[in-house]
Amino acid sequence: MTKCSEYVIEFGFQARWALSSDVTLQAVGTSTGIHYFDDYEEYLKLLATGLRRKKKSVINIIKEWDSRIFPNTDSSLVVAKAKSNEDAGVKRAMDSLDADSEEDEDPDVG
Repeated sequence: MTKCSEYVIEFGFQARWALSSDVTLQAVGTSTGIHYFDDYEEYLKLLATGLRRKKKSVINIIKEWDSRIFPNTDSSLVVAKAKSNEDAGVKRAMDSLDADSEEDEDPDVG
């Protein structure tokens, strides 16, 4: 399983825990009896199966989370997404900075 898929799964069961009356996140909630680890295993299996079978719904989940968790990357687990105009503008600005000469440290020179 990939790192991104693990984040998605972890978020899923942490969200359920955050909304519960359980004070700490552990395999089984002490107040609710919710089996969080079982939830984790089920989410992981669903995502792994969906990715293996190239299911559009799972690929869309991964794309969405990739864009939120790794916003500054141009690659994704499923498909590289097109760079936005804003990303292209930032790249042009960074390229301009790289091409710019450095100011001399001595203010009397130049």
